[in-house]
Amino acid sequence: MNKYLLFLGLFALGACSSANEDLDEWMQNTRQQVKTQNVKPNETKLNIQPTYTPPVQPKLNIFDPARFKAGVQGSNAPDLNRPKQILENFSLDELHYVGLIKGAGKAPSAFISANGHVYTVNVGNYLGQSFGRITAITQDEIVITELVEDSYGNWTTHRASLPLQAADSASAETSEQDD
Repeated sequence: MNKYLLFLGLFALGACSSANEDLDEWMQNTRQQVKTQNVKPNETKLNIQPTYTPPVQPKLNIFDPARFKAGVQGSNAPDLNRPKQILENFSLDELHYVGLIKGAGKAPSAFISANGHVYTVNVGNYLGQSFGRITAITQDEIVITELVEDSYGNWTTHRASLPLQAADSASAETSEQDD
């Protein structure tokens, strides 16, 4: 029986070899037809971009307290030695212009409401947290000139105003605060 199996195995191998002959012949023909010369790819030229140079930044560190002291020494700087007035503790958003009083031959005085209290102010008084100073009082608004520091440490002036509050909004505010 072993001889029979051995004979079948050899027969099967012989049958397979004839089928592979045509494959080997095709491979040999294909190798002969292939070009033996390699084609070099075209070299691409790279456009060299100029290097990025960031803009020169100011050498001031905005978090350095010495910068504030150095900036205060300018001609436009606020006077830090003067005593602060009560309305400089409030931002302009918290202050409300509620009334005006004029005397004969006197400069007008204005009434400003802040934190439930009413204060009397005149031209030249300071208010707000940005070194604001009242420059004019009219029936419609209070004109304020503020000193604001820019990113370079220079002090610049900024104009702001407090418009006159309508009587309805002032009474609505007090009724909301009473609740």
